[in-house]
Amino acid sequence: MAPALLIALALASYFGFALLALSQDRHWERAGGGRDCPSRLVLPMRIAGYAFLLASLALALWRDGPSFGSLVWATMLSVGAVAVTCTLTWRANWLRPVVRTLQGIG
Repeated sequence: MAPALLIALALASYFGFALLALSQDRHWERAGGGRDCPSRLVLPMRIAGYAFLLASLALALWRDGPSFGSLVWATMLSVGAVAVTCTLTWRANWLRPVVRTLQGIG
């Protein structure tokens, strides 16, 4: 169960930062979403991004307790941020399904 929680923690951190990045026009366009991120999606994407980061904190605290969980969370924040940076730099099209899903919702 612990590895599954760690994977969920990493994914929540990654998707949180991905949503925060995609709410910016430059990254939205790079991922194939068109010229500008629709203004009706910016605030919900940012709220969802912060919610994913908060969920990753909750998972870390539940998995390892407050002392070590906070350290795991801080580490996963760094890993998630670097992973999103690398994705947007070299493989931005990998985020295209996320963009298409968001366009369908909005």
